[in-house]
Amino acid sequence: MRRPVALALVAAAVASSPVLAQQAPAQPPALRVAPSARATAVMTLTTGVRGAAPLTIKVDYGQPFARGRKVEGELIPNDTIWRTGANAATAFTTDVDLMVGTVAVPKGSYTLYTRWSPKSGMQLVISKQTGQWGTEYSQAQDLGRVAMTRRELAEAQDAFTIALVPNMPPMGPSGTLRMAWGRSEFAVPFSLKQ
Repeated sequence: MRRPVALALVAAAVASSPVLAQQAPAQPPALRVAPSARATAVMTLTTGVRGAAPLTIKVDYGQPFARGRKVEGELIPNDTIWRTGANAATAFTTDVDLMVGTVAVPKGSYTLYTRWSPKSGMQLVISKQTGQWGTEYSQAQDLGRVAMTRRELAEAQDAFTIALVPNMPPMGPSGTLRMAWGRSEFAVPFSLKQ
């Protein structure tokens, strides 16, 4: 309670001072904002056990916007590793052992990268490295790579999005990881490892 009162008294003293009142108003400090906000895709799995906490699969990524620019071959570079979003690396965490396409992914934390090629399409790269900036990639840390299928979208999508889409029963706990940007959507199936 004392701190707000002290700040109010200082503010009142500054406002009433004739010398300080004639000076130009102080500029607020510039805020540094990342050009792309963070976004999250989450899928929750229930175990069926009463009182057990739900299990989650989560992707946390920087969400860039195309803003009229070409996506494939420009914002997503050809034939090189892409950070799969913007800014800090795209984090992938799972509370369960998964099969992502043909890659076995033990429960834990990972980074998702992608590699776009006009000839061979999009590959999802699952890396064991975590916590790094998005452009810091080490192939030695690859857990595995899997091809993604491509579907052309009817309308261009300005914001890059990642979604974890659950499959409907009776397919069991499984789903599809989807990435969409520009005129393309890329997808790879995932399921609980049996």
